Amino acid sequence: MLNGTNLKILFDRGGFSSVGSSNLIPYLIFDYVITTHQFNPSPYYKELSNDRKKLHNKVMELHNKAWGYTKIHHHLIKNRFEIGKSKQTVNTMIKKMKKRDEFYHQPIMDGYGNFRIEWRKV
Repeated sequence: MLNGTNLKILFDRGGFSSVGSSNLIPYLIFDYVITTHQFNPSPYYKELSNDRKKLHNKVMELHNKAWGYTKIHHHLIKNRFEIGKSKQTVNTMIKKMKKRDEFYHQPIMDGYGNFRIEWRKV
């Protein structure tokens, strides 16, 4: 039957060291590498106002229906959305929304590597 003292001896190897020194213990060392965009400060983390969210959603809805940016601009003006006078503002907005979407959907890569055993003093 094992009690607490016997378990401690078992896990401590009873003071036995295979390298001939009782003050060295083997440690498994490895590297964990993570590559992510989440630690990078970006203007994309700024929260949009509710009006801008509605505008962006409407623009992407019409863009996904294969409407051109000129037709989208006329529709927005007609329905009293706050949008610039130039038709090009919709085109620029679509490009920026796609870039923002790419930023948020970047893959996060991580992994373990460089496993090694190091002997360290107690």
